[in-house]
Amino acid sequence: MNDWAVDSNVAAKWVLAEPDSAQALRVAAETASGGGRLFVLDFAIVEVTNVIWTRCHRHLLTLAEARQALSLLERANVQIVSGLPLTSAAFEISVQFDVAVYDALFVAMTRQLNVGGVTADEPLVQAVGAAYPEIKLLKDW
Repeated sequence: MNDWAVDSNVAAKWVLAEPDSAQALRVAAETASGGGRLFVLDFAIVEVTNVIWTRCHRHLLTLAEARQALSLLERANVQIVSGLPLTSAAFEISVQFDVAVYDALFVAMTRQLNVGGVTADEPLVQAVGAAYPEIKLLKDW
C-alpha cells in the first residue's frame, strides 16, 4: 500500500512535539519516498488547529511556536478529503462499533479511498480492527 489515510491525532504529531512525533513523521517520510499520498479529512485540519490553539491558550506553546506549528500544518503535503459525503457511512460505523462519529469518519475515509489508515487511537483500533484490518496503530508502523 502506497497511499495512507492519516487520523488527526497523527497529523497533530507532525507539527507538535509529542512522545511519538518521530513515528508520525516517519509515516509521512516513508509514504512520500514510496511515491504514496497522504489523505486527511477536512475537519482534521480544524481539529489540529484547535489543539495548537489550546496549547497556546494554556501557555504550553508561545504564540510564535503556535504560529509555526500552524504554518507547518498548512504546508503539509496532504490530500484533503471532505467528510460530508462520508457522514452516512460514518454514522453506520458509529452505531455498529459504538465509536464516535469523528472516529468513524476516519474509518469511512479509509474504506472509501481503499487505502490503509494510520491512527494513534488504540481504543478505535480495538473496536474496529477485526472488521477494518487496514487500519493500523501508529506505534506499529
